[in-house]
Amino acid sequence: MELSFTFEEDTVEEAENGGFGTLETAVYKGVTINFASLGKTQNGNNTVALDITTASGHQLTVWSAFNTIDKTWSSGKENFNYKDWQAFMAVNGAKTITSVPWDLKKDDGTLIKKLDVIKELHGKKCSLAIQKRFTTDKNGEEKIDNIIHSSYDAKGRTYLEAKGNLPADKIEKVATRLKDKITKEWKALGNSAPVEEAEEEMTGLL
Repeated sequence: MELSFTFEEDTVEEAENGGFGTLETAVYKGVTINFASLGKTQNGNNTVALDITTASGHQLTVWSAFNTIDKTWSSGKENFNYKDWQAFMAVNGAKTITSVPWDLKKDDGTLIKKLDVIKELHGKKCSLAIQKRFTTDKNGEEKIDNIIHSSYDAKGRTYLEAKGNLPADKIEKVATRLKDKITKEWKALGNSAPVEEAEEEMTGLL
């Protein structure tokens, strides 16, 4: 029996670069921040896309991490994730944001895209509690992605734990109770619980 096959070099490159779809809900220690790319919403709010690699080599991009990195939305409403953005910056020792140009390239040196990245976060190591989120996209279709629940330094400590030279206790407590994020939009489609699906999420800007 003959089987058709079409060679897709981009798919091979994705496999070799450690892309495996969305991450399962868990605490991930030894995460590398490949880059934090700055962007803007249509209404002018500042956003950041975090391209990360776990200790096991799984690479993905967390798009619009913390929603916006501004304290409030352009409408004036509070960004409830702002405190999480502050905590993320703190555990990475970043007290300022310096935007620098950076060329995103393939392994062969081919330019993919020119980015503006946060210098203070480039290449940093940290630990992240990541949730798998079941939600919908802008068209109301089912969507599964990842969001950051909480952030810790490379040793698994919160900012205050590191500052007080305390053991990394909170990360272990979070690990025991961390669950998938099921949104009301997901439930509105008639879904009562997460379902298994093929891994088809975009894994990283690479």
